[in-house]
Amino acid sequence: MPASASQADDYTNAIHRALTLVQFAERGDTPSIGQALQVLATAPGPSQPEILHDLGADPPNLTDADQRLQALYAALQARVDTPDPDRAQQQLNNVLSMPRYVGLVSGPSIIDRIVNTVSTALGRFFRWLGLGNLHLGIPLGVWLALAALFILGIIIWPIRGTLGRGGREAVPRPAPSVVRPSVDFFAEADRLAAAGDFLAAIQALTGGVTVRIGGERAWDRSPFTVRELFARTEHLELLRPLLRSFEEASYGHRAPDRPMYAQAVEAAQRYRQSAA
Repeated sequence: MPASASQADDYTNAIHRALTLVQFAERGDTPSIGQALQVLATAPGPSQPEILHDLGADPPNLTDADQRLQALYAALQARVDTPDPDRAQQQLNNVLSMPRYVGLVSGPSIIDRIVNTVSTALGRFFRWLGLGNLHLGIPLGVWLALAALFILGIIIWPIRGTLGRGGREAVPRPAPSVVRPSVDFFAEADRLAAAGDFLAAIQALTGGVTVRIGGERAWDRSPFTVRELFARTEHLELLRPLLRSFEEASYGHRAPDRPMYAQAVEAAQRYRQSAA
């Protein structure tokens, strides 16, 4: 063998040597079996577990091993080589890019996929009904039409009432939430403070002042923060104790006490009097 022999040629030569050793063993040369096993185990290519099993059996199945090796050797000899693999691959790509071979690359169309999917689903459904061997002679198009009608019925059935009335039926809208008057916030603050819940009391007090500044929905609908709403007034300095108590309690997680609440009440007194 020349030094430049390819791995495929080395593998072919190993298979031929193993075949020769097996044929020697068939004539009575028992040591040739071990040599054939060694050649196959070290061959630079795919393993042949069937042949190794034949040779390792007790007694060895030399006839089957001989037939398998002959078939493998013949297949390896029929291998077609190309002197320029890159050029051959490029020519193959050029051929496959021709319009006549577009289907090989792109695969079936979306319509073909839908038809195949529906056909498969219908076949499974009929087999589930025990009608797998039933031949009714009905064209595939009829089955597709029936399936389309079935799917359309599933879509239309829930909205049949709306279609029958022309879509003119009035849909009742949920009633808007009722906003408590501004004075309720201050009363709620007094009630919560009496119960010892100064955090909720300060929040209610802040809500009452916010409503007096920004309107009835300022507390639950305004896009502005409490600080931004308080900044609209001319009495921001007077409201700072209330703002500080609210921010420390709500954002700083500082539990307020009675003196802090008393300062907040004093700061909100001006707006509480105007709400009364």
